[in-house]
Amino acid sequence: MITELRRYRIIPERMESWLAFFEEAAREHVARGMRVEYAGLDRETSTFIWLRSFEDEADRKASKDNFYGSDWWLEREAFAMDHVLEYDFTFLDASIIREGGEVLQIPLSDGAERPGSRPDSGPDGWEASTRRTFVPARRA
Repeated sequence: MITELRRYRIIPERMESWLAFFEEAAREHVARGMRVEYAGLDRETSTFIWLRSFEDEADRKASKDNFYGSDWWLEREAFAMDHVLEYDFTFLDASIIREGGEVLQIPLSDGAERPGSRPDSGPDGWEASTRRTFVPARRA
């Protein structure tokens, strides 16, 4: 399972409008097969944080293509992005999850495509910032 941890810094005066939009967006994600695990707000920094999950990288790509190519998103993208000052996301490989009332450890798969190994691009008119995170190369 792959989870995206997504952080959006929202224009403070637009937070109420963002929250109303995102309630609808979360339902659209679920209707298109994505799991919206959590959404919350850091009021101090006007940062909206949410988690969405996918079975694997192929599911992530197909689900995202389905959502971001939909008429629903195309009609609302400019409105949504007009709320956002900046955003970033981190890919997480699930290792422990709760299913129903049980907590389960999930074995990490060797040789599988790493989460986020297919680069995502920002919306039209957005560019990557100069901030980068570096990690050591994977060792065999």
